[in-house]
Amino acid sequence: MHPTLVRDDLRYWRLEPDPRLRPGVLCYCISLPAPKSSAKPPICEAELLLPDGYSELVFSLSAEFERWTMDASAPRVSMRSSYIIGGRSHSVLTRALGDLTIVTVKLAPHVCRRLIATPLSDFRDSTVTLVDLNQRSLLDLEDALANARSISKIAGLLNRFFLERLSAFEPADAQVTELQHRIHAEHGAIPIVRWVRAQNIDRRHFERRFCAWTGMTPKRYARILRFKRAYYRMMRGEGARGASGLHLENYYDQSHFHRDFKYFMGVAPSVKLNRTMQQGTDISEHLIEGEFGRRAEQY
Repeated sequence: MHPTLVRDDLRYWRLEPDPRLRPGVLCYCISLPAPKSSAKPPICEAELLLPDGYSELVFSLSAEFERWTMDASAPRVSMRSSYIIGGRSHSVLTRALGDLTIVTVKLAPHVCRRLIATPLSDFRDSTVTLVDLNQRSLLDLEDALANARSISKIAGLLNRFFLERLSAFEPADAQVTELQHRIHAEHGAIPIVRWVRAQNIDRRHFERRFCAWTGMTPKRYARILRFKRAYYRMMRGEGARGASGLHLENYYDQSHFHRDFKYFMGVAPSVKLNRTMQQGTDISEHLIEGEFGRRAEQY
């Protein structure tokens, strides 16, 4: 099975799950170190990972890596154990500290909550290790993945694990699910307060419910989806430098998009387009392309 992304320092696979698991599982991602050669070892650069509205199971199966927030508001953390991200509303930077093997599962947030039986608001914008969760089934899966000897074996283990837990794929909060569907359908360009008022529900109480199932507020969730689609369109050449400007479709104006771009990317759009960013963005763009690119005509 050939990698879907190849760099000097890694080989990367973005794999589709068993069709019966969609849309609860978006994809599986496997990162392995590049094969050894007589050439000078590659330098592992910092990688910028954009939020995408999904929860993540991250199985760290070899060397540790560093993880830190883009604005440096918190110290760098050395990640040595497998962990879960319930909901992430900001970008993070990571850097491998050795030959890194990582298996990641991109999950719909409600599946993650049901799987771990814990509100995602308990660790919003943070991580919790599998050891701290003490979920025996996930720890057993981690052991099985560590002993897998092929990419297809890893995919098979993951498919079997989730197919045995399809009951976790049923959403529980109908109003939270409805708003998520509206946000996706309108690519984040939805007036949240107006929608909540139309439902005749208390805004603060509903925000707590939404956060429990997604790990973030509705406003942050919508902001991520709006930017993700706009970023995809811009990188495809549908905006900037005299192009069509379709990436601005769901923004009030260009300055609004630029503010979001700076928030998520840490730089102005011109820096990214001129390819002068200090951090890599290959993985995030590969995942966004995989999500949108399969049926690009719908976007």
